[in-house]
Amino acid sequence: MLVFLLIVGACLLALLGWVLYSRRAPLQVKRTRAEDKVYALNTQIRAVEPPEHSTGAAFGVLLKAARGDRAAVEKWIVAEQYRGSVPVSREEAIELLARRLLLSRN
Repeated sequence: MLVFLLIVGACLLALLGWVLYSRRAPLQVKRTRAEDKVYALNTQIRAVEPPEHSTGAAFGVLLKAARGDRAAVEKWIVAEQYRGSVPVSREEAIELLARRLLLSRN
């Protein structure tokens, strides 16, 4: 009978120890230096600037004519750049297309 009581007592002690151990706050894991670094810090400091070639009034006219389809506008610009014997710059092609579009509507 004494052995039975010792086994039951040991089980109760183990159960009490487990309950007390599980109620403790979890230990804080130390963070490494790599986790302290902010990912892509340079992108969070500088503001993103819109590309110049797609924000002007001439580009807006073309985008309105294409009903918002930027892919169509890009096709028109590339076709206009290489239409003549001498290739023109992107900005010049946008200006030429917008001017031609406005003249055709008047």
